[in-house]
Amino acid sequence: MTPTLLLTRPEGRNAAFADLVRASWSKPLAVVCSPLLAISFVAAQPPEADDLIFTSVNGVAAAVRLGLAKGQPAWCVGGRTARAAADAGFAERAGSGDAAGLVSEIIAARPGGRLAHIRGIHTRGDVAARLNKAGLICEDVIAYEQLVQNLSRDATTALSGVSPVVVPLFSPRTATILLNHGPFKAPVHVVAMSHPVADAIASLSVARLVVAARPDAEAMASGVAALLDALVIN
Repeated sequence: MTPTLLLTRPEGRNAAFADLVRASWSKPLAVVCSPLLAISFVAAQPPEADDLIFTSVNGVAAAVRLGLAKGQPAWCVGGRTARAAADAGFAERAGSGDAAGLVSEIIAARPGGRLAHIRGIHTRGDVAARLNKAGLICEDVIAYEQLVQNLSRDATTALSGVSPVVVPLFSPRTATILLNHGPFKAPVHVVAMSHPVADAIASLSVARLVVAARPDAEAMASGVAALLDALVIN
C-alpha cells in the first residue's frame, strides 16, 4: 500500500518540506497538504528596539509588515528562521533550534539595549519574561494570530482509510489540534519535532511515534524518510 505523507503546516510551508523528504525517499508516496493553522496578521505598534527576536518565519514576515529597519540585529530560533531574516534584510544570528536554547544564548551574550520578541498570540517558551527576569529588557510584540483550521477532505479520507499515514508535527499546538480530530481508523505514524510536541500527541493512539534528532526541518525530513523505510521493510 502506498503511504500518505500528511503535511499540516500553514499555507506555503509544506511544498519545501515535501521536497526535502523526496530527496531522501524516492519510492511511491501520496502527499496531502492540510494546514491546521492559518496565519493572520494583526495590528501592532512597531517596537523601539535595538535587537529583534524571531521564533518563527511568521515573526520575520510580521516585522517586515511593521516596517522595522533592515540591517537590525535579529536573534533567530533556528536556521530556517535565520535564512528568512537574512532574506528580509535583517542581520541574523541563528540559534540552536528551540526557544529555550535561544533564550539561553541571548542571556549568555547579554546584548545591550532593548529587545523585542515579534510573535504570535499563541507561543511557548516565555521568551520575553525569561529575558526580563535575567535582567535584560525585552518587549513582547504580538503581531499575528494562528487560526485553527479543519482537516481537508483529502486528509480526512486518508485518515479514514487502511494505508499508513505519516504525519510530521512541528509544534505542540498543531499536535493538539490533530489530537482533537482523532481517533483515526488509518495507522498513523508521527514524527515529532521535539519532546514537547511528542507529549502533546501522546494520548492519540498511533502506530509509531518518534522524535527528530534535532529540532529542524532537515532532521524532521530524515526522520520521515527513515520511518517510511521502516514501513516498506515491514
